[in-house]
Amino acid sequence: MQTERLRRVPWEASAWHEAARELLAARRAEPMFSAVRVCPLLGFLDNERKQVGCLAHPLVTGGADLRDCGVYRSAVCETFTCPSFGWLTDAQARLVQAACADWYLYGLVITDVEFVRGCLRLLEWELAGPARPEALLEQPEALAAVRRLFALKETAPRRGANATVFGRFNRDADGEPVPRTVDYVKLGVRTAPEDDVVLCLGYVPENATELMGARELVRSHVKAVARALAA
Repeated sequence: MQTERLRRVPWEASAWHEAARELLAARRAEPMFSAVRVCPLLGFLDNERKQVGCLAHPLVTGGADLRDCGVYRSAVCETFTCPSFGWLTDAQARLVQAACADWYLYGLVITDVEFVRGCLRLLEWELAGPARPEALLEQPEALAAVRRLFALKETAPRRGANATVFGRFNRDADGEPVPRTVDYVKLGVRTAPEDDVVLCLGYVPENATELMGARELVRSHVKAVARALAA
């Protein structure tokens, strides 16, 4: 909706301010975390709808800088770098880029550093040695297996769609993110290496059976990557 709406707006600040207000007012729900501002000026940059970016950027408008019309000042946009690129290594970031088939999955994965690290940590345990992103990038079958592992962010079943969680976080009374943990005492189980990734996938296990099923799902995908890498 944002792309279509903004394509009809002339390159004038007043018109873009008005369009941004309309788009914000039309949202069905507020962001889960109050500190997270979701800019209404984001949209598809190409006709194939594969590349997402700022529609108000001078490189898109042909000269006019309309970023002040969004939820951030243009100076903030100009200097901001996604925190993930400070927490992930260059090789890890390249792996995410190569393994994620589209912009949506890429956004889900690159912003969840603990998920990426957790998946690679499980792979290292399975391999009993380092899981080098470069090696995964060099082997098409291994990269395809990583793609299926990362795609669990979209495809993992039985996660409770109505749960108010975002990955391994839920929100407190003030709308701030709070890390989630597994209540091992309540479920009557011990910790397992897969649990960090299980939480990052958004699972809220109500019993031991649900937790075991989620663990096995993660474990089977990690093993598939290890087999492909060793082939």
